[in-house]
Amino acid sequence: MNKTAIAIVSLAAAVCAGTASAQAYLGAGVSAARINVDCDGADRCDRSDTGGKLYGGWRFGNGLAAELGYISFGKATASDAGLSGDVKVSGFTVAAAYRAPIATDWALTGRLGIASLKTKVSASAGSLSGSDDERHTSPYLGLAVDYAFTPMLKLELSADFSRAKYDSEKAAVRSLGLGLRYDF
Repeated sequence: MNKTAIAIVSLAAAVCAGTASAQAYLGAGVSAARINVDCDGADRCDRSDTGGKLYGGWRFGNGLAAELGYISFGKATASDAGLSGDVKVSGFTVAAAYRAPIATDWALTGRLGIASLKTKVSASAGSLSGSDDERHTSPYLGLAVDYAFTPMLKLELSADFSRAKYDSEKAAVRSLGLGLRYDF
């Protein structure tokens, strides 16, 4: 948790030190998400769900930006003979981003940072149920291609990757999404 706090304070300091030419932007999108949990022994296992993200950033020029965001990697579910369980993963991201134009109205963006993810595990057997959660910090990677309808409004196709953790178990998480970005 201390690493997350340090990253947030560092990002806030960088934003405050920005130049007059820096610009803010906001984005949101929905995604097809996947949590690669181990479902060995389960009759039914669904690792895919709908996710989404919200993010905001501050561009410093030359394609460089700092971003804060919230991302949901959805839920994975499994069941077997009256037992069922699910795993939900969501959290906050802090990243450096680099956006490079590739053609008129088209650009690629790469994001590299950390994610403070909450992994919530729930289980039920008949009328008994329970849940628990754990928060941890993991590396975060994002890639996107965008098309600019106008200089301020962009359609973005994105891929986001990180790693969920609960107890000693780890699972790769990813989302492939479509969203809009508005540059101020």
